[in-house]
Amino acid sequence: MKLVILAAGKGTRLQPLTETRPKPLLPILGEPLLCRHLRLFANHISPDEVIIVTSYMKDVISNAITKCAGNLNFKISFVDQGEERGTGDAIRVAMEFGGPGKYLIVYGDLFLSERAYDVISSMRPYTVLTAKAKEPWNYGVVKISEGKLTGVVEKPPKEEVKSDLVYSGALSVDYDFIEYLRRIRPSPRGEFEVTDAINVLASKNDVNTVSIDVDDWLDVGRPWDYLLANRRALRELKGQIVKGEIHSTAVIEGPVYIGEGSEVAPYTVIEGPVYIGNNVKVGPSTHIRPETVLLDGSKAGYAVELKGSVLMEYARAPHFNYVGDSVIGEDVNLGAGTITANLRFDHNSIKMSVKDQLVDTGLQKLGAIMGGHSQTGINVSLMPGVKVGSYAIIYPGCVVRRDVKSREVFRC
Repeated sequence: MKLVILAAGKGTRLQPLTETRPKPLLPILGEPLLCRHLRLFANHISPDEVIIVTSYMKDVISNAITKCAGNLNFKISFVDQGEERGTGDAIRVAMEFGGPGKYLIVYGDLFLSERAYDVISSMRPYTVLTAKAKEPWNYGVVKISEGKLTGVVEKPPKEEVKSDLVYSGALSVDYDFIEYLRRIRPSPRGEFEVTDAINVLASKNDVNTVSIDVDDWLDVGRPWDYLLANRRALRELKGQIVKGEIHSTAVIEGPVYIGEGSEVAPYTVIEGPVYIGNNVKVGPSTHIRPETVLLDGSKAGYAVELKGSVLMEYARAPHFNYVGDSVIGEDVNLGAGTITANLRFDHNSIKMSVKDQLVDTGLQKLGAIMGGHSQTGINVSLMPGVKVGSYAIIYPGCVVRRDVKSREVFRC
């Protein structure tokens, strides 16, 4: 059996997080999504070969996988899709490279629970993975009759959706599936959709389905999805693992991981679940609230409060900062007094711009999303749902009520 992981997309809906890294390498508790896939699949299967389909930042992906897969007994091959033309085209490219055999195909931008890997690893041709979705109109809605798949409707209009069961990004096929992929035509979106090939397959063959729970999977397709994926991963933390140094006056409660070389300074309070990577500086007099992730080299300094947020590698909230329900990109520096607002006055759910469309996130609390290497001056306030592009600069004292473009100098 050959394991195929699709990792070619640009992740434009995830910007600004994907302006400086490909989406399959977004870290979940410090581990890139692709590396998490490989590690957890290794606990269940021994594929003849792993084929990773790349395109955007392909060299970055191959270098990262080479580092994280060193202890795995997998033969790993990388295939360049070239022009990104949809999932159907990506799978065709992988199967033409891999040749005859059985294939297990998984989308690389999924967050999956440990239970989901059990289910996916048991799939045999022909089987499609399904799950309930809170927004089924954003996916392929499946039709099932007498336990067999009869069709998939790709991203139907919201008003036409009659089921919350969707195709959730994994399938098991034989090599002859490649003929169905070769016959499909571009969709109205201009992409070769694998669901079109699945529909033809289902009209000629029995296609089984297996299902996972709504909490077992998450399509990491939008900035707040990345935040939610880390929160789900934090549920997997058990107890307290401390490899760094903790001052005797610090208070640590609940499940907490603290990596090597990290320091927790005096009078700091950490309420788990919390993940703190390697060489992180926390405190003094800092409050780390639940569902917070601090990646390697980051800093939460004096009188800083973090809540339900991710500070990516080498991000710095040095002093007098409040960061709530936000993602602070790698190497970001927050000026003293910079805060993120995360709740509307009317308490309605927060909207965020995605590909120039305002989307309701469904979240009552959501702060800012800051791209890598951006920075703020002192006393900056970021309003709920604001995105700040990579390498942007925000002048001191500004109240930011709109998205800030990549490399923009924002003066108030």
